[in-house]
Amino acid sequence: MAKIIACALIACLAGTAIPARAENAPSYKSGPWHYRSISCVDSTVKTVTPRLVSAGQTSYSKNDFLQSGVEVAFNTRLGTDPAVPSALAGVTHYQGDAGNSVMMAEHPGDRVQVCIVQIPAPTQTCNPDTDSRGRVYRVWDYRQKAQYNGMNSEHDCGGA
Repeated sequence: MAKIIACALIACLAGTAIPARAENAPSYKSGPWHYRSISCVDSTVKTVTPRLVSAGQTSYSKNDFLQSGVEVAFNTRLGTDPAVPSALAGVTHYQGDAGNSVMMAEHPGDRVQVCIVQIPAPTQTCNPDTDSRGRVYRVWDYRQKAQYNGMNSEHDCGGA
């Protein structure tokens, strides 16, 4: 009986080893999208940086990305706040998120398709006209023939 309980405990622990955010990643259709109902643009990668960097830091190790996550900005304003003309579309991931390896392998100038798949609805704490956080993008990387998705910030609209 003790062996059965131990095996069940190990199986349970092994099942929780995948980060919750990775488990909840949508299984979007692969490849470039051409839907009238989803806004997509072909663009290029502007920057790829670790989520957390030190002031003035300009070079990054693989460990910087693995320990903090990844941020990718694109040369498009798709889905951004018109009141902030300098804002660009982007995706921010924490360490361990699904798609990080694709994001880390991108380089400025890489061709991508960026699609806006979610803009937060107004709530008691979120005014999407004044808080641009929480937009969700789906990105197709043409060179890697791979996709990822994520929010444009670490916090959702109305969050911390």
